[in-house]
Amino acid sequence: MKKRIALVGLNNFNNMGDQIIAETMQYLVKKNAEANVDVFFVDISPYDSYCKMYLPFRFKCFNAIRKLENIANALHSNKILYFIQYFSWKIKLYRYFKQQLKNADAIIFSGGGFIKYRTQELNYLVDLVTKIANDKGIPVMMSGMGIEGYSATDIRCQKLKRAINRSCMKIITTRDNLNLLNERYITNKSIKTALVGDPALYIPETYKIKKKSSKIIGLGIIRSDIFIKYGIKFSQKELTELYKNIIRELNERNINWKLFSNGLKSDSEFGLKILKDLGIDTDKYVPIPKSSKELVKIVSEFDAIIGARLHACITAYSLDIPCIGLVWNEKLEYFGKLIAKEKNFINVNQLDAKYIVDSLEKIINETYDLEQRYELKKLTKLYIDDFVSMV
Repeated sequence: MKKRIALVGLNNFNNMGDQIIAETMQYLVKKNAEANVDVFFVDISPYDSYCKMYLPFRFKCFNAIRKLENIANALHSNKILYFIQYFSWKIKLYRYFKQQLKNADAIIFSGGGFIKYRTQELNYLVDLVTKIANDKGIPVMMSGMGIEGYSATDIRCQKLKRAINRSCMKIITTRDNLNLLNERYITNKSIKTALVGDPALYIPETYKIKKKSSKIIGLGIIRSDIFIKYGIKFSQKELTELYKNIIRELNERNINWKLFSNGLKSDSEFGLKILKDLGIDTDKYVPIPKSSKELVKIVSEFDAIIGARLHACITAYSLDIPCIGLVWNEKLEYFGKLIAKEKNFINVNQLDAKYIVDSLEKIINETYDLEQRYELKKLTKLYIDDFVSMV
């Protein structure tokens, strides 16, 4: 009988980077020669449109409960706020998760920033999924996780820590901060941990796409408030001016360029606004990708990219395309260190258009360490194979 493995992630999110994670993970699990598996996707945070149609009463309850946040905020109580948020998510999605996972023999969180608690509220969903897995005796792996911070006093962090140390958890690998994972998060010493690559490093094998020179630079766009949302003092106005000045620098140096996005509407609308403000035709914007394969194809046709979304940068790396990264989240810095290209990832103190385009011109003919990338890919697959074999 085939093993049924649930791949849990943001599998239907309009950021095609998340879909790349899901599909490359699917490729890796199925590639295991001894696996004999059926793989199915479980969306950890289904769209409101899905919830309105299939979970209407629970969706209404979720929204009603969230109105109580005003009380917690008035009382300045993080503990009350936590339980309001946790209970709202449990009402909304606990039964959905139980139904989705009822026939699962194993669960893999298939990459992405799941070990975090300050943004997106995925910490509550990790808690719900691992509780169901623990109750049903389903083994769990978290593969290629992003790990974003730790707090000994924040209840969200401590509850997340409890969730990932449940006895169902067998392996947790990370693409960035292994020390933080081992020293602060892991208390269940039976859990295997390791530093690995990202499943998206298997983009060429999954999508059968190779780089194709076009003499065009890709300028990856990200929504205007991203730095502020992640606690970095770089305003929407400053980011708008940065993108405009990068475009001006590229034009002054006669460097052909096009804007592109990972698919998110907020990113794309921001890019169109920039072009409009500059009086530039929208044909300088690559159409929004409607699938992960479309995003890979878009990136494959650039000679280099200036990226802001992590998986635009990872896609470029996987295809041997030079990349400059704009760091709004430490996960981009960690990726730069992982691939030994720290200088290519530019933090807020260096966000100057001239410096960015200078850096681009310096790395345009750079190559990657292919042996290092091979080792990262091998480690990524090794721990996935290890988990599949124990199911």
